[in-house]
Amino acid sequence: MNIAVVDLGTNTFNCSVVSLACNSFTSILEFHEYPQLGRKGVAYGYISDDAMARGLESLRVIKEKIQPYNCEKVILIGTSSLRNANNATIFCDEAKKRFGFEISIISGEQEAEYIFLGNNLAYNWKDKTALILDIGGGSNECIICKHDTVLWKHSFECGMQRIVSQYPLTHPLPNEIQQEIHNYLDEKLQLLTETIANYSIDVLIGSAGAFDVFRSIYFAQAGLANPSSVAEEIPLQSFHEIIDFLLTHKLDEIESMKGMSIPRAPLLPIAGIIASHIITKYSIPQLVQSSYSLKEGVIHTLL
Repeated sequence: MNIAVVDLGTNTFNCSVVSLACNSFTSILEFHEYPQLGRKGVAYGYISDDAMARGLESLRVIKEKIQPYNCEKVILIGTSSLRNANNATIFCDEAKKRFGFEISIISGEQEAEYIFLGNNLAYNWKDKTALILDIGGGSNECIICKHDTVLWKHSFECGMQRIVSQYPLTHPLPNEIQQEIHNYLDEKLQLLTETIANYSIDVLIGSAGAFDVFRSIYFAQAGLANPSSVAEEIPLQSFHEIIDFLLTHKLDEIESMKGMSIPRAPLLPIAGIIASHIITKYSIPQLVQSSYSLKEGVIHTLL
């Protein structure tokens, strides 16, 4: 049977249509909408009128695109922006009224669980102790795991849109603002710092989103075809060179980078700061990009 899973993120609505058969699934359609649902509001606990309109328009497009596939289930998952918005019920009611969509708003802990399950399908970290990082607009999910076991997980409400609500986003980003963001992350990720002291992290698994773009840029700049695999290592030196470029160039130059996703370009320097902060602070020696995340975790539970 065909099903559609939609991750209603703070910046991006990610949609997958897949065919389920026995214990496997085949991807039929993958696409993104960029309504920036949490723009100007996520840090203050509401969805602005403009963002509400953009989000509902994205749902209209999603319904139109998935309709030809006769999906038996359409699962919509609301994350940080919706779970923290005092007017989230208005958005959900309109989604039901206009499109027949039922939206399930999940906790940060459930979001982290789905992200773990999704990444477990993409990459086998075997006996390595892995830290999965999913960078979002509203929240960042961190999961420490080994083999098929979650050792610890937490959702931190310090995503990209929350950061730019407090610190001016310019391209390039001045060193003093970069340092203020690092100080902010030190404070917000204190629980991660305390927890990670009990582990030796062998690999950071960057879960979809910004990490998909980092991977695309890496292969494009290396003059290599981007493999069709769902997980690939990004050499740390190349990763840091990409982040340095993002932080020191104008937006039009960032948008012109080989492999860039234009809709993600404005916030990608912030994602780079978050990722490099964690890699550097915790001395993580390896970075692996995974194309799977929350959507695939939901699919995992259906298998």
